[in-house]
Amino acid sequence: MSVEIRGLNVAIGGKSIVRNVDMDIADGERVGLVGSSGSGKSMISRAIMGLLPANATVSGSIMAGDRQIVGTDDATLADLRGRYMGMVFQNPAVSLNPVMTVGQQIALPLRLHYDLNRAERQDRVRAMLDKVGLPSDVMDKYPHQLSGGQQQRVGIATALITSPRFIIADEPTTALDSIVQRQIVDLLVSLVDDAGASMLFITHDFAVLAHATTRCYVLSDGAIADSGSTSGLLERPTTPESTHLVSAARTLSLIVEGC
Repeated sequence: MSVEIRGLNVAIGGKSIVRNVDMDIADGERVGLVGSSGSGKSMISRAIMGLLPANATVSGSIMAGDRQIVGTDDATLADLRGRYMGMVFQNPAVSLNPVMTVGQQIALPLRLHYDLNRAERQDRVRAMLDKVGLPSDVMDKYPHQLSGGQQQRVGIATALITSPRFIIADEPTTALDSIVQRQIVDLLVSLVDDAGASMLFITHDFAVLAHATTRCYVLSDGAIADSGSTSGLLERPTTPESTHLVSAARTLSLIVEGC
């Protein structure tokens, strides 16, 4: 699914958070959004998903395929989420429901959007667990019984169980160590590509972004400060914000070889 953003503005309680943002994500493309903490990255993702807080005001246009997100009613947005758009959140320990088992968590989008019986849902959950590298016996476990990396694999499985056409990964590796980060990034890229879906990968870390995307936007103080190929911006940053983020990335273990 393609996503086209034009003139997006988001304010929270009267304070401007996102300012006149234009972005494009083609069908089947993996695009990054990188910026320092507080730059407005998560507000853009929540605007796309229709998950902005109640005191937010939003203007501009967000086209997801042929559907306009801005101004759309909650019922329509709820149907789009899960069926056509999925989201992997930053902290699975918080985003996963602590009183639902792994199996119930992953099956929930299927219950909400498809007319399947219990056996059919369980079959799909088991198949998805296999895809994300988890044994089927975790179905009966609760999130707190899993490691951080396992929890994030559950989050990925929940986001992808309905085969959505567009995925947002909102800093999905922030709470993980460097080895698990690489595993999660590689898993996401593989699953998204296999599904032929498009993805917006959000992070503050250029080093992680280099493994997940081919093109990216740099966000600074709520506005787009730079854009281009991810490898090109890593090699030749052209703005102070890009230079700062690349400099930080070069000290991390996930940096691309040869950069």
